[in-house]
Amino acid sequence: MAVLSPGLIGGSVLRAVRAKDPFVRLSAWARRPDAVAEILAEPGLVESASSDVNEAIAGADLLLLAMPTGDMAGVVAQMAAFPVGLEVLVTDVGSVKGPVVRELSPLVAARGGRFIGSHPMAGSEKKGLAFADSSLFEKAAVILTPADGTGPDDLFLRRLTDFWEALGAIVTRLSPGRHDELVGAISHLPHLVAAALARSVLSRVPEAAPLSGGGFRDTTRVAGGPEGMWAGILSDNHLAVSGQLGELIRELEMWKEALDTLDRERLLSFLSEARALRGSL
Repeated sequence: MAVLSPGLIGGSVLRAVRAKDPFVRLSAWARRPDAVAEILAEPGLVESASSDVNEAIAGADLLLLAMPTGDMAGVVAQMAAFPVGLEVLVTDVGSVKGPVVRELSPLVAARGGRFIGSHPMAGSEKKGLAFADSSLFEKAAVILTPADGTGPDDLFLRRLTDFWEALGAIVTRLSPGRHDELVGAISHLPHLVAAALARSVLSRVPEAAPLSGGGFRDTTRVAGGPEGMWAGILSDNHLAVSGQLGELIRELEMWKEALDTLDRERLLSFLSEARALRGSL
């Protein structure tokens, strides 16, 4: 297996695989020489690491792309044709799937491999190999997004399902479009809301920051994520997120109306329904 650009998620995959199977051959690719050195400095993590893509993937039959989605096609384009007879499966860990599947499927096929998207619903606002965790995928949801027409008994799909389940994940299969719709609601929209709340409050009343407790800190935690990555995610999934943001704005307008009219019964009803829905998690 080769992991390309192992930061938090890719590095967690490397550590999780190594913890499960000390004999599997692992390699890594990183763009910067200092990142390659960081990977090699961890004893026993990988057999090899390189800033040359084709050197890093040599002999691997499972490749995992862990860089930002906008960089994936450029990295795949650097890959030479895969060896004849080697059934190479390429996957990713990107947060948006529609454009990724459309772009990467033909690029990987042209090199003699097969692409199936993956999205582990795990991670944190931290980034980098230093925060990688071998237990990150235990009981975590992982969504696979095979292309249209892929049957449940497809060999590559079964291989990828087995791989994530071996790391402790709970695997679900969705179409790329349905993935982007659902993940937009439970991941991308919440990040936007957390960022908006942090801007709204902390830019307006910064003196409130040292007084904040767990509620404000928990609600805004994900706003500490890398802005470059999240700008790309929100842009790639802008149609779904914009529609869901419109629904949220309409919801907030109802709350504001209840506050403006001091409608306590309506506020109680909203809060009760929200508590019951949250309990369903």
